[in-house]
Amino acid sequence: MNIKSSIKQLLNYMRGKRIVYREKVCRPYELIVKEKNQFKGQVAVVTGASGVIGRAIAYRLAAEGALVYACGTKIEKVNAVVNEINNDGFSAKSLTFSLHDEQAINNAFKMVLDENGKIDLLVCCAGGGARNEMHPLVEQSIEVIDSILSVNLRGAILCCREVLKYMTKLQSGNIILISSAVGVRGLANYSEYAAAKAGIIAFMQSIAMEYGRNHIRVNCVSPGIVERGVIDDLKLERVKKTNWLNDFGKPEDIAGMVAYLNTQDASFITGQNIVVDGGRSLGLKGA
Repeated sequence: MNIKSSIKQLLNYMRGKRIVYREKVCRPYELIVKEKNQFKGQVAVVTGASGVIGRAIAYRLAAEGALVYACGTKIEKVNAVVNEINNDGFSAKSLTFSLHDEQAINNAFKMVLDENGKIDLLVCCAGGGARNEMHPLVEQSIEVIDSILSVNLRGAILCCREVLKYMTKLQSGNIILISSAVGVRGLANYSEYAAAKAGIIAFMQSIAMEYGRNHIRVNCVSPGIVERGVIDDLKLERVKKTNWLNDFGKPEDIAGMVAYLNTQDASFITGQNIVVDGGRSLGLKGA
């Protein structure tokens, strides 16, 4: 999908600014930018940036001043996100590679380092479930299992391994991994996805312990159900009833938490998994 957007409003909002724009097929999209340049001078790499959540994260970080390398596998989709960010006056560059390819990952991070001399932030957002190919475990193909584990877990591990080589030399850095509420509670017919996302959380905690002494923070954000496009009113109301805030998760909710974890206000937070799901994972709603 070609993403075409423009800034619809730029309003003073509390102590920051509210940026509102509209995708071609989606509802109005809002980002609250507290300090436009608080990430100025930072270099951020966002994997999965051509997806709905990754795009919101990439845009939010760029809107607050970071130079964002938007990563994905399809150049046309990545370029659409990068063009959107740059056309709105912020800074982003395209980077394409496969998370299945270790050498491609290594080459990509080396290129970012060669161009900038540092990487301040890595956000591992690439991944996803089998969706149309979801099945009970005994009916699931080994190809789907391998693919889900590789993209969601192995790919994140390889990206972190590579960026940590540079962050440890600089004795600073921030890594934020995107897991899922499914990785916390599980979900029937999504066992391979649940395993991969649960692995992300344990992996995050482990490297937070390993590299805290190098002044590197590592945290995780686990979204619940997030709106990814046009949704009819009936489904909207049904989903809202599943959580305790009676609302629907939005991509900017996840982007906002990622942005917060990259601020000085979060400088003493590491090894934590923050679930952003409106309280859905607290338990069943209703009598």
